[in-house]
Amino acid sequence: MVAKSLVIVESPAKAKKIGKILGSDFVVDSSIGHIRDLPRNAAEIPAKYKGEKWARMGVNVENGFEPIYVVPKDKKAQVTKLKKLLKDSDQLYLATDKDREGEAIAWHLLEVLKPKVDVKRMVFNEITEDAILNALQNSGELDQNLVEAQETRRILDRLVGYEVSPVLWKMVRPRLSAGRVQSPAVRIVVQRERERIAFVSASYFSIDAVFETEEKEMFDAKLLTIEEKKIATGKDFNSTGELASKKVVLLDEDAARDLQQKLTGQAFSVTDVDRKPYTRKPKAPFRTSTLQQDALRSLRFSSSRTMSAAQRLYENGFITYMRTDSTTLSESALTAARNQVAGLYGKEYLPDAPRTYGTAKGAQEAHEAIRPAGDTFQMPTDVAKQVNSDEAKLYELIWKRTIASQMANARGERLAVRIAGESTDGRATVFGASGLTITFPGFMRAYVEG
Repeated sequence: MVAKSLVIVESPAKAKKIGKILGSDFVVDSSIGHIRDLPRNAAEIPAKYKGEKWARMGVNVENGFEPIYVVPKDKKAQVTKLKKLLKDSDQLYLATDKDREGEAIAWHLLEVLKPKVDVKRMVFNEITEDAILNALQNSGELDQNLVEAQETRRILDRLVGYEVSPVLWKMVRPRLSAGRVQSPAVRIVVQRERERIAFVSASYFSIDAVFETEEKEMFDAKLLTIEEKKIATGKDFNSTGELASKKVVLLDEDAARDLQQKLTGQAFSVTDVDRKPYTRKPKAPFRTSTLQQDALRSLRFSSSRTMSAAQRLYENGFITYMRTDSTTLSESALTAARNQVAGLYGKEYLPDAPRTYGTAKGAQEAHEAIRPAGDTFQMPTDVAKQVNSDEAKLYELIWKRTIASQMANARGERLAVRIAGESTDGRATVFGASGLTITFPGFMRAYVEG
């Protein structure tokens, strides 16, 4: 029997896809997520630790916060299977995701399988033939810094959750949970709710008018000033419901209706016309948070629905890895996007040079933004024939955002007009109207944020 290289990924779907790419010289299987974790209950605590005060947490708080790891019962069969596959292999490739969790899974596999063959860390950002073969040829070592970062987060999750949750059960109600992220988030929500409860509402009125020009054209305008004093709007009130400035005029309903009657039919004239050039730049390619936000706005997808569809798109080779805080595109992706822009919309829609976007402080620079996979992006209509409805809609959104990010600015003109006139009782009023004319749509041909 000829020994083969064993490649381990997280999910069966990825294993199937990568197995087809690598061929018969490789065996590709999955860990089915994490194969080792802190004990979930008393039954999983190793016997030698059961007498320790800290045992229930699975973290030795008396010895440098050392974690106690166990293989859960539901993962033991998979571990046995992987050990058997490893015995018949001459090389092990750990090909879990390119992030903290993926690096930790790879490290736990090493700790549990204890391989006696050569081990390589294989990382990729997309599941395409070129990306997988390149990852294979350029495999390296585990990043211990990422492993320790994930381990620290996991320990914090356990310590905060196990210490604070029982307090909630006693003080609020049973079965509530606390956590490293959710507890501060709840505090923010509570603070905002207290502000809302304390807020004192106030009412104000304004006047909208429809003007007719000598050429019988109609346009809308809003009352801005009376006797050179600005009309009060919502932003002029403080949290106690009082006006923050005495330089504004507050109209109640009776005063607004009275002024409306005394302005109707009066002659008005344009006193000022202000024209300014308008430029709008495209948004950066998606990272995880912006994808979730835009999918909610545009598609009405919840975060979990978005990430579930994105996971399937990634595992089947349609998009790059979907958990990223980077807005960077690779050179090949920039070329693919610019070629598609030129082909679909014309060279006038291309900026002189590829666009680059700043990445947030602390972002994992090794990652790319979320984009269509490959060196040539598949059209949404083609992908829609291969995936379900949610995946097709999300792919189209990702494709549009990626393409638009490499297109020229939208250009146009902003127009602001002031129209003045007097009421029948002699009060000077000014109305304002504004508009925007797009002279060159630029990236808006492809995408406008939802």
